Amino acid sequence: MQNQLKKSTHLTLLGAAHSFNHSLFVIAPPLLTLIMADLGVTKSVIGAVATLASLLYGIGALVGGSLGDRIGEAKTITICLAFSGFSTFIMLVAGFIGSIAIYALALILMAAWASLYHPTANSLISKAFKGRVAEAMGLHGVGGTLGVVLTPAIAWFLGANFGWPIAFVTFGTLCIILALIFIRSFGKTENKNSTKRGTIIDALKIRELWILLIFNVAIGLFMKGVELFFPTYLEENRFFAPEWAAFAYTLVLAAGVPGQWIGGKTADIVGSKKVLIATSLGVCISLFSLLLIPIYIVGVAAFIILYGISFYAHQPALNSLTGFVSSYNQRGAVYGIFFFTSFGIGSLSQFVSGYIADMYGLDAAFYMLAAFALIALLLSLKLPEKRENK
Repeated sequence: MQNQLKKSTHLTLLGAAHSFNHSLFVIAPPLLTLIMADLGVTKSVIGAVATLASLLYGIGALVGGSLGDRIGEAKTITICLAFSGFSTFIMLVAGFIGSIAIYALALILMAAWASLYHPTANSLISKAFKGRVAEAMGLHGVGGTLGVVLTPAIAWFLGANFGWPIAFVTFGTLCIILALIFIRSFGKTENKNSTKRGTIIDALKIRELWILLIFNVAIGLFMKGVELFFPTYLEENRFFAPEWAAFAYTLVLAAGVPGQWIGGKTADIVGSKKVLIATSLGVCISLFSLLLIPIYIVGVAAFIILYGISFYAHQPALNSLTGFVSSYNQRGAVYGIFFFTSFGIGSLSQFVSGYIADMYGLDAAFYMLAAFALIALLLSLKLPEKRENK
C-alpha cells in the first residue's frame, strides 16, 4: 500500500514536471503577434528561431536518456527543470532591448535544458510501472496536459497586461520551485542502474524501431507546425480576436486531457497499433475539417475536438510501443532517438511553414501539414504489433 502511494506521488510529480516542460513552449504561440511586432520580425524569422530551438530540443534528447542512466533520473529531471526555468529570465533582456538575437538565445537555452526531460521520464515510467505501462504513460500525459491546458490563456493574459517576457518568467519561476520539490521527493529513493548501458548505436540496430522512427518524424512534421501557427492561423484566416485564438488553442489542449487517458487505457486493452491507426485517421480528418468546412466555426470546432483527442491519444500508445520493442538497458538511448526524430527533425516544419505562410499564406502552410498527417496515417498501417509481456 505504501509502495503504491509512493508510485502515485511520483507519477503526480512527473505529470507536473511534464506540464511545465511543455508549458515553456506553448507560451509563444498565443503571443506571437505581440512578439513579432515588438521584435520587428516576420513569420519566417520567428519560425526559423523556433526551428533552431526545437531542433536543439530534439538533439538534447539524445543526451537525456544516457545522462539519466549515468547520474540518476531524478537528478537529470531536476537539472532540466531548474536550468530551463532560469533561462526564461533572459527574455526580460530580449523584451527590454527588442532583440531577436537575445530572444533566440533565451529560447535555445530553454530548449537545451528542457530537452533532457522526455527520454529520462519515459524510460523511468516504462521500467517502474510494469503491467500497465501504456496507462501510466497516459496518466503522465494527462498530468502534463492538465497543466499545459491553461498555459496559452494565462500566457496571453500576462503578456497582454504586463508584457510578453513576464509570461515566460512566470512559468520559469514555477519550474524552479518544482525542481526543489522534485529532488526532495525523489532524492532518497533513486537507485542507479548497475546494468550495462545501451548506446545509440545499439538502439539503431533494433529493426522494429526504424518504422517507428519514420512514423514519428511524420508526426513531428505536422505537430510542430500546428503548435506554432494554429492561433495565428485563426487570427489571420478565420478572423478570430487574439484572445479567442488563444482560448481555442487552450481547448485543443483540454481535449487532450481525456485523449491521453483514453489512448493509454485503450492501448493496454487492444494494442498500440490499433490506437495509432485510429488516432492518425482522426488527425487527418481534423486538419481537412479546419481547411475545407466553409462554416468556419464548425470547422474550427471539429478540429479542436478531433485533433485534441486524436493527437494526444497517440502519445501513450506510441511511447509504450517504443519501450516494448527495446530491451531494458537500451531504453534511455531508444527514447533519446525517439524524441530527437519528433521534436528535432519535426521542427524543420516550423521554418518551412513560416516561409510558405509568408509567401503563399497560412492556408497553404496548413495544407502542407495535412499532407504530413496523411503520410503518418499510411505509415501507421505498417507499425509492428507488439504487446507488453505481463
